[in-house]
Amino acid sequence: MLETKAQKVLQDEQCFEIIRKKLRQDAMDDFSLVGYEIVPIDKVNGFLGQYFTLKATVACPKSPLETRSINFFTKIPPPISSPQYHFIQAYGTFKKEVALYTTVFPEMLDGLDKRCIPECFLGIENDVIVLEDMAHSGYTMTDKYIPFDLQHCAILMKTLAKFHAKSFVFERQYKKSLHDEFSHCMHETLWPRADDRAKAMIDAAVKGVVSMIDLLPGLSNDQRGNFKERVVQFCADHTDKLSPSVKHKNVLCHGDLWANNVLFKYDADGRPVECCLIDFQLARYNPPAHDILCFLQFTTTRKLRDEHSETLFKAYHDSMASVLKEADLDISEVLPWKEFVESIQDLRTMCVAHGVLNTPIMLLKPNAASKYFCEQPELLESILFVDRTPLVCDQFKEVPEYRARMIDGLLELHDHI
Repeated sequence: MLETKAQKVLQDEQCFEIIRKKLRQDAMDDFSLVGYEIVPIDKVNGFLGQYFTLKATVACPKSPLETRSINFFTKIPPPISSPQYHFIQAYGTFKKEVALYTTVFPEMLDGLDKRCIPECFLGIENDVIVLEDMAHSGYTMTDKYIPFDLQHCAILMKTLAKFHAKSFVFERQYKKSLHDEFSHCMHETLWPRADDRAKAMIDAAVKGVVSMIDLLPGLSNDQRGNFKERVVQFCADHTDKLSPSVKHKNVLCHGDLWANNVLFKYDADGRPVECCLIDFQLARYNPPAHDILCFLQFTTTRKLRDEHSETLFKAYHDSMASVLKEADLDISEVLPWKEFVESIQDLRTMCVAHGVLNTPIMLLKPNAASKYFCEQPELLESILFVDRTPLVCDQFKEVPEYRARMIDGLLELHDHI
């Protein structure tokens, strides 16, 4: 077997069992294992793990020349020497995702279209996750620099509604909250409240945002100064705003719906027809509006948000109504339109701010992401916990797509606060 890292990603017996499970599942009992290898995925598509493909080749004994390839997506924690490793240990992000796949999803997502999330073949706390490779089923990742259009957003809204609806179904059926039942993986893992390290990270993010305000076109010096003061004040309690709502109904939210965490499947004409949600390390228990609004901030232009948000909210609500109806639940009782709209109004400004705080890292160019997250992780400590200014201002000045998205979000925040 080819092993490409110093550490052992998977034990041989684990690989055998994963492949056997897949063969049984696909009714390929006549096939036997020829060989397998674990190959690193070099491209930086995420920031809180190391990514590999487990590639297996199987053959039919009756026709030895008839071989098939089966791939699995494999994720392990970041290197022990990296700041990311200490982050996931302190906040339990990797541990949470394993728990979601192995304990929460099997109970909560009963009956959900399997395409909505990848199937988990192995999950070991703080060690490894092995998932179905959605590329094999025709799902692909979009270019994060191309904002989602209305078609992509509409597909996501329908899928997200199905996912969120399962929280309501579970809680009605078992008469207890997901937060109480699965408290071990409903905690905040990006910016926990009353945590000095998380506060330092928020402060570093805010400093980066404030530094970009100086680069914004169309504002006077007085307007910039006033805007910077308001951003600092508004974000001072941002960690509190990520807590479960006491006013609105909460569901299990994905929490990190940016372009690299949504895979799409297309028809013969290149139109998106289905999507799949991946990477649940930052999942949280929040109103559905949180996921919806943050997704729009992370992936779309302000023009699309201004022109089509109402259409997308309606598509989401209609899709949820259908799923709830299948479970003999009435959306007018579970999530009435008036309550849903009120939650959107209440969370909108916070989610605009959440977008501005997060997209500067999400939209880093590959060379910058590799430099800070892979090649020179010693620089990452300063960027994450001291001041993002050098990194984000450099990207703002040098990368037109980055600059356009930052200007879009910052000016929108300016108009909200």
